[in-house]
Amino acid sequence: MGKININQRALFKQITYAIVLFFTLWYLPVIKDVFLKALGLLRPFIIGAVIAYIVNIPMNFFEKNLGDLLGQSKHRKLISGLSLLISWLTIAGVTVILLNILIPRLVSVVFSVFNQWPEFVDEIYKTLSSYSLTKEYADSFYKFVNSFGWYELRNAVVNFFSGNSSTVLSATTGFLNSLGNSLISLFTVFFFSIFILVYKRMLKHNFTKIIYAILDEDKADYLNKVFSLSYNTFKEYIFSRLIAVVTLSTLTFIGMVILRLPNAGMISIFVGLSDLIPIFGPIFGAGFSSIIIFVQSPVKAIIFLVFDIIVQQIQENVIYPAIAGEQIGLPAIWVLASVTLGGSIFGIWGMLVSIPLFSIVYTLFHEYVDNRLKKKNISKEDIREKKDMEYRMGDIDKNEID
Repeated sequence: MGKININQRALFKQITYAIVLFFTLWYLPVIKDVFLKALGLLRPFIIGAVIAYIVNIPMNFFEKNLGDLLGQSKHRKLISGLSLLISWLTIAGVTVILLNILIPRLVSVVFSVFNQWPEFVDEIYKTLSSYSLTKEYADSFYKFVNSFGWYELRNAVVNFFSGNSSTVLSATTGFLNSLGNSLISLFTVFFFSIFILVYKRMLKHNFTKIIYAILDEDKADYLNKVFSLSYNTFKEYIFSRLIAVVTLSTLTFIGMVILRLPNAGMISIFVGLSDLIPIFGPIFGAGFSSIIIFVQSPVKAIIFLVFDIIVQQIQENVIYPAIAGEQIGLPAIWVLASVTLGGSIFGIWGMLVSIPLFSIVYTLFHEYVDNRLKKKNISKEDIREKKDMEYRMGDIDKNEID
């Protein structure tokens, strides 16, 4: 029997792919159930790896600076341990401070809005009734506003924040269950993240050995490049977004203090954190903050909206590009597509990771296209010429149709 030629080998591959695709689609529900069960079992380890990745960003910063201070070669273990401890303390401290500022103020504002809402509605009703042009709409406005069951909603929220033990306990239990339904899962998440950070150099070394032992060197080089690109892209994206959040919160706070707008501290933090969610986050942050201010003063709410739009434009067009530079490099249309697709599949978490993920795919795909064009000896000038070529019906030779 002779050797299989190139055409037969290509045909064999296509038949194999078709068979695999057929059985994959046929057993898709079973595969989905197995995947979800495996994901549930691996969930604590996945969360631990994500936490380790986040903590590793400040840890690398502290390792570099402590290494320059103490000497990298002599005190490597000590530097790694101190850097890990300082990173955890920094993240925990910032989180505690942030929650102690945001949560109490948010609770206070919620109570204030609920208490002032009836008076606000009455003032609007009196204003509408005092003018002949709007008098006929006053009763309709009053009925429309009171049709939402405002008092029932107020009582439910007040009972929750007042410390109803069953409500708070159920909410807390639900949060803990989302991490693994047991205390063991919490310990698994924490200690697995610590394990990754302590042995990160050894894990990276062993992983590199494995991929170069299993794959061809060219394929291993490409896979190594993909992992390195992914790590650096996510790291730079997270760092730039955090800097942008701090900058936006600071500008918002300063502007609100100058304009004498209420709840400057809480709203500035809320607006900054909402900016973590691309496109939709700033809209939600501005809308929710405007409602809070609107109950106290409609005029100040309008002032805040105008001010927030100006700050957001400065943030998106001046500050963030200066911070991020070309780190993400994703066109606006793909940013919108990535956020929409990521949010529809994975919710808020999908929105947060969709941009760097799409940026990686976008970069690798462009590299693939450029390499293919080089192999075909098609230059950028050729692409520009072909792009500008136009065809009309009159340009088509009728003999070709006949």
